Amino acid sequence: MELKKSIIFKINDYNCEFRNITESDVSQDYVTGLKKHKEYIEKIPNHVSLMSQKKYVHEIHWSVDDTIFGLFVNNKLIGTSGVQSGVELLQYFQVPAKSIATIGIFIFDENYQKMGLGKTLVWASSYLFHCCTGSEWFGAGMKIKNIPSMRSFLSCGFKKINEDEENCRVLINYSDLIKPGFIHGAEIRNNDNPSKKKMVESLK
Repeated sequence: MELKKSIIFKINDYNCEFRNITESDVSQDYVTGLKKHKEYIEKIPNHVSLMSQKKYVHEIHWSVDDTIFGLFVNNKLIGTSGVQSGVELLQYFQVPAKSIATIGIFIFDENYQKMGLGKTLVWASSYLFHCCTGSEWFGAGMKIKNIPSMRSFLSCGFKKINEDEENCRVLINYSDLIKPGFIHGAEIRNNDNPSKKKMVESLK
């Protein structure tokens, strides 16, 4: 799914952009990160390569229900998040909706890990997907041992709803979304016309 908007903002001295990624954004560093951390990521093929990931991103770009975002720091792609709109999580949650947008996050550049940027992916994914599609409910599932991912979601206002021996699932209504305090000067832009922008600094 191609979404026509992006978010730009600052984190300390870093200039950041959050938008859909395309085939041309797929780098070898991205593929290497996927291979190294694939235990926490769903839908990754056994033999991921630069070409296979470019093909995957191309297919997602034309999907009706799925999209993939990239977090760019000083013009460098350092992390991604996938969002899928579907009914899979409805078996765990009772919400007044026909579908729940499911978020998966991934900071693949180790130079930017342990900086709280997972929170950035969670907030930006929820905000931009809501802005473009009107989705109100967002959920995620993760391994219980994946503590950094869990903290990223909880810090943005998600709540634990369902848990078993291995997995935990979290849920939020968009109205409860919390913007990380270190994000400043956030603007949403229409990619078809960059001059059209709307300030979102006052959002949670």
